[in-house]
Amino acid sequence: MRVLIDSNGLQARVHAQDGRRLSALLERLETLPQCAVRFSAPGPLTAAALRESDVLVVTTRRGEECAYTEEELAHIPAWVRRGGGLLLMSGHGDIPGRPYPDMTKHDAQLARRFGIEIENSFFASPVWGQLVELSGESLLASHPIISGGARERPVRSLVTRNCCSIICAAGAALVSLTKAMVDYRNGLPAQCRHFAVALDAGAADAADLGGRVVVVANSGLIGTEGTQFPGLGLIEKGDNRIFLQNAVSWLANLNYVRRRNADER
Repeated sequence: MRVLIDSNGLQARVHAQDGRRLSALLERLETLPQCAVRFSAPGPLTAAALRESDVLVVTTRRGEECAYTEEELAHIPAWVRRGGGLLLMSGHGDIPGRPYPDMTKHDAQLARRFGIEIENSFFASPVWGQLVELSGESLLASHPIISGGARERPVRSLVTRNCCSIICAAGAALVSLTKAMVDYRNGLPAQCRHFAVALDAGAADAADLGGRVVVVANSGLIGTEGTQFPGLGLIEKGDNRIFLQNAVSWLANLNYVRRRNADER
């Protein structure tokens, strides 16, 4: 299983500076069977780098200097159509009059290539700064990422501090926002809006897709506990760690199995 972490992602850029932000994630991925993790080379993602990977992890493209190039917006969907697995993690939107930048702008462009809409919103607890637990009916218990598999544990809850929102014209709603959450930006209702969605090659609305996609509304999930920038590290809260492990395993499965079968022939 070959995992490529996009070095242009915000969380990856912070890790390159402090060596801590993604340390817990990297340790967890190393426990997956035959998992090799690397960071992409500086600059835009190339088709060659994607071909050598089973899973691409994008951790929020923030700032114009990290916007996707037209080539990336073509290469990444083409790679997914050929069987790649994309974990696209966005962030909160901006709040007019407050010092919160829009983290959704660039990742929304890529998600849209798969029929998934990332909204510029800021959902959080009605008590400012309080963590939010997503559990019970918010989780799609039948999906392998949530239910776990032969080697994975089930996800019982996810914990976030704030997030954007996702509307999935395509794919399955893995985790929905709770009705108690408040959108501080637009006043949007949480109903029919999601925290994480998954798109599979086998879905009726993904006929031309050969791989898999998972989009998540908060990349702070991967932050090592104890780190504070950018935002509170949440990987050990709830079942965040298990969710990430299950998501990477599920995303890699198609491409990894195909490659392994090809090697055995």
